Amino acid sequence: MNTIIKGIDRFFSVVLSLMVAVLASGVILTVFMRYFFSISYGWFEEFLTMLFVSITFLGSAVCIREKQHINISILIDGFTGMAKKISTIFIEVVYIAVSAFLLVYSVKWIQAVGGTVSPSSGIPFGWYYSVVPVASVLSIFYACTNIAGLFVSIPEPITGYFTDDVIQTEEPK
Repeated sequence: MNTIIKGIDRFFSVVLSLMVAVLASGVILTVFMRYFFSISYGWFEEFLTMLFVSITFLGSAVCIREKQHINISILIDGFTGMAKKISTIFIEVVYIAVSAFLLVYSVKWIQAVGGTVSPSSGIPFGWYYSVVPVASVLSIFYACTNIAGLFVSIPEPITGYFTDDVIQTEEPK
């Protein structure tokens, strides 16, 4: 099981890193083309916008795994022992509930309007919107992983930055 979790962690880490690189390069390219050549492509702007949204949704799921997501720290930091475990479980269950809500209603949303075709790219919006249920499932998986990690040994994720000024190059011990 630990191998699967580490594989999923690595996969989404690489995918998100590549997506950020493409987004940054695309924004630089569009600004350069617009400023120097007065050229703008609507389909490319749409692609970059949807890429940004995708990074946000998938990144929020990865933040749950890395325990970097927004939480009410007073509910965790103020406790020790069993009370800390219970408060952590409570917060993870809230993540699961919100993600399940998003999953159910995003599928309904895609079924209702996902067939509408984008005028600039010609791609059905359902392809863009599909990131919401995917990120919801990933969020639920990672929240369940965090709960299980309270009771069994699950490797900590490699978060990329150990502190604000040092890049972590090896797995935590």
